[in-house]
Amino acid sequence: MAMYLAPALAAIACGQIALLPLVLRRHVGDSAQRDAAWRDRLPWALQLLRPVIRRYAAGIDRSLVDHRRDVLQAQLSAAGASYLITPAEFLVLRRCAFIVGAGGVVIAMLTFGRAEPLRAVIAAGLGFLACLYPDLRLREATRKRQSHFEKAFPFLLDLLALSMKAGLTFSAAVEQAVEQLHEGPVRQEFARYLREIRAGVTRRAALDRLAARVATAAASSFAAAVAQAEETGGALGAVLAEQARQRRQERFLRAEKLANQAPVKMLFPLIALLFPVTFIIIGFPIVLQLIEAGAFV
Repeated sequence: MAMYLAPALAAIACGQIALLPLVLRRHVGDSAQRDAAWRDRLPWALQLLRPVIRRYAAGIDRSLVDHRRDVLQAQLSAAGASYLITPAEFLVLRRCAFIVGAGGVVIAMLTFGRAEPLRAVIAAGLGFLACLYPDLRLREATRKRQSHFEKAFPFLLDLLALSMKAGLTFSAAVEQAVEQLHEGPVRQEFARYLREIRAGVTRRAALDRLAARVATAAASSFAAAVAQAEETGGALGAVLAEQARQRRQERFLRAEKLANQAPVKMLFPLIALLFPVTFIIIGFPIVLQLIEAGAFV
């Protein structure tokens, strides 16, 4: 009975989930048009769930504490998803992942039962990972974005230093550098910095916001150095050149550290994969000779 009940429940749940966005679309159609101007394009799976997410996110947003909203917003900004979803929508994604994971575990338990405990344990583990998937995905996106930012940041600092030595102001140098950069986190963040400057935000506040969004030591050091040079009247071009030199040195040291870690990381694959095969190749002829000589008789 459980073998037929579990697939039926799964089919009913999938059908309801597929029809729910169509039912809720008419309730959130106006708000979807209003925020389409500032939203980034979502993956196709989230586009289907967006009416559901937006429907329930409205209630969560009203009850969300300001401190937790700020923490979630900082995490989304560090991952480059501040224009993708709101903190309330991210909480809805967490709950949806929990429901999907728990539902998968229940269906697996009903399907396999006690006959196949190993498969039930594997299904329970996959359900648990499904619950944690939004946070794991956000953390991985943050790590990749920070890595890309640190790789391209020294090149931006070189462009800023050269532009200011050529006689441009800091804002004009940033505009010139942004135009020369390839698409990536550095260009996105400094383009947003320019938009904030045009909106009337002070340079120091805009740089502090940039450092808070990126959440790396390099960006924080850059913002502090520019703010200090502005307060003390120091040569900003020399400060930027020194920042570029430091960032390149940090990048070299980081690459050297990864190179030193490579032998340690290769140790387990060597022990687990290469050495057993080598021992088999060496020992197989010896075992054959011993068998022919009657050593095992």
